[in-house]
Amino acid sequence: MAEVILDKIAGTHIEQVVATEDLKNGQWLTLGLLDTDGERRLATKAAKEEEADVFLATEFVKYDPNADQSKFETKAGTTGRAYHMVSGDVVSVTKDLVAKGAKKGDSLTIGENGLGFKKAEGRGIAQIIGEENMGYFGDMFVIAIR
Repeated sequence: MAEVILDKIAGTHIEQVVATEDLKNGQWLTLGLLDTDGERRLATKAAKEEEADVFLATEFVKYDPNADQSKFETKAGTTGRAYHMVSGDVVSVTKDLVAKGAKKGDSLTIGENGLGFKKAEGRGIAQIIGEENMGYFGDMFVIAIR
């Protein structure tokens, strides 16, 4: 499903991004140059923690009441919204965005191929601080950025 809820974020530095491949919410991205439109930043999937510049959390607007929100992606060539995350930011993510076996209290780093999170060896960039059921989205992890 790859759903992200922005619970408590500074949100003061938001990037409009574009990629050459489809992206799911919860993707950590490495920023590149400006696109030809002069607004969007070219972005690629982050391969490691040090390359993770922004966190993709595009809000999808669909007027089709039958649309399956769980299948939404930022399509290649279209504009997505990504956030520069800072210490103290809190997001909730569906459990498919966190590697299996993770639990409340675990330290996290960016997930495989930059998607979501996985358990960190050390302190990491985030911590699971809770679990909640969010109705339509089901069980989610609440994650605080360090």
